[in-house]
Amino acid sequence: MTSLETIPHMAIFWDVENVTDESATHRTMTERIHQAGTVTRAYAFADWDHRRQMAEELYALGYDLIHIPDQRDNASDYKMAAYILDHLMHYPETTRYVLITGDGDFKLIAGALKEHGVELWLISNPIITASELPELATIYSDIFSFRPALDCVRPEDCDESVQSIVQLRHLAAVQLQEVIRIITKTGNKPGVGHTKHVMKSLNPDFNESAMGFSHWNEFVEWAEAQKYIVREGEMPRTILALPDKISPESIKKSKEVDEAFSFLAQVTEERLNEKPPFTLMELGVELRERGLDLEKIGYRRFSDFVLSAEKRNLIRIIAPEKEGDSPVVLPVYDVDRIQAWFEKNVERLFGSSVNVPKTAFLKKIGQTLLETHTTLDELENFLTAPRVKEVYNDILAVSEIPFLPPFQQSLAHILIGKRLECVAVIEKVNQELSPLGIKLQCPK
Repeated sequence: MTSLETIPHMAIFWDVENVTDESATHRTMTERIHQAGTVTRAYAFADWDHRRQMAEELYALGYDLIHIPDQRDNASDYKMAAYILDHLMHYPETTRYVLITGDGDFKLIAGALKEHGVELWLISNPIITASELPELATIYSDIFSFRPALDCVRPEDCDESVQSIVQLRHLAAVQLQEVIRIITKTGNKPGVGHTKHVMKSLNPDFNESAMGFSHWNEFVEWAEAQKYIVREGEMPRTILALPDKISPESIKKSKEVDEAFSFLAQVTEERLNEKPPFTLMELGVELRERGLDLEKIGYRRFSDFVLSAEKRNLIRIIAPEKEGDSPVVLPVYDVDRIQAWFEKNVERLFGSSVNVPKTAFLKKIGQTLLETHTTLDELENFLTAPRVKEVYNDILAVSEIPFLPPFQQSLAHILIGKRLECVAVIEKVNQELSPLGIKLQCPK
């Protein structure tokens, strides 16, 4: 039994603008933190005007919500850093700080905590985490590790296929190349330790021991000897990079992996345009019938492949509401794709005076599409459908409002298109309009 002296006293500081996931993930993460010790303070920092539902959920989980209305870059970071330093000064009994962020602005804070002799538990999305941060942590957790475990679609999907160690090594090396590209694209440097976190996050079945390596660094050394990567600089500041010349075989394998993930996303979106979303089982059957060979791209289980696609933000696996039902799979739209869609359609669908929404609202539109099980094609249909436009214009007329901004307009059209009652439509849209001082009402 653990003695009281060894139970850590913890304070949680959550940079919500940097790290978020599903409500179930937030709940599980918070429960695990509380199970690990005594939580004396828990703060969550964000512009809560744009996160009202999440604000209610986190408040119910025991977080003090620190509102940051300032739109300047890093406003939340500065406020959170001030709270951490104030806590460090006034609460010496706190022995472990839980920082939920991947922002590189907290490197100095993390270093200060380390020098002060307290533990740091860092939780983040490793793909967009500053490279040095995990190295400063006493404990590191991938935010996705708090998601519910994904059951096998069929019993046989739990069985690993038999592949030679040589084949596994070369496929893993191609995955390592992809990880280096992804980290570099985010503006971070692929340090050896950070790359390992991202590798295991993007590829859940990666296991260096299964390939005959005694540890991660041995796998990295082998990948360099095989000319898949190069190492630059001395430890502990060694950076992984791609060689100037990549073998044709590596390029071919990398292309096959990219095509497989794109195919999965395409099939998922096509289905939602026509019918209810695929269940996980239906998706597995569909992909097999359409000739997708998972072993060829290095995945020995279907569940690992779809989890990897989810980590790449291509799809989202939604847990069933009823016990015994299968999870469903939905397409995910990233900011770049939504922005491209708006740039192409904004004048035609929203009017010549309307600009493409800012990034924050593009993200909210993507989240709305996900929550309402809607595709971009469906959104376009709702914005042009006579029935939907008529209901929308009636609401604006009775509310004496000439127009709504693109996000709120998109939300209204989706909800009307999904045939929600006017009262339900108004309630949801008014929540998003409240910061603007606008309020809609239903026609009598």
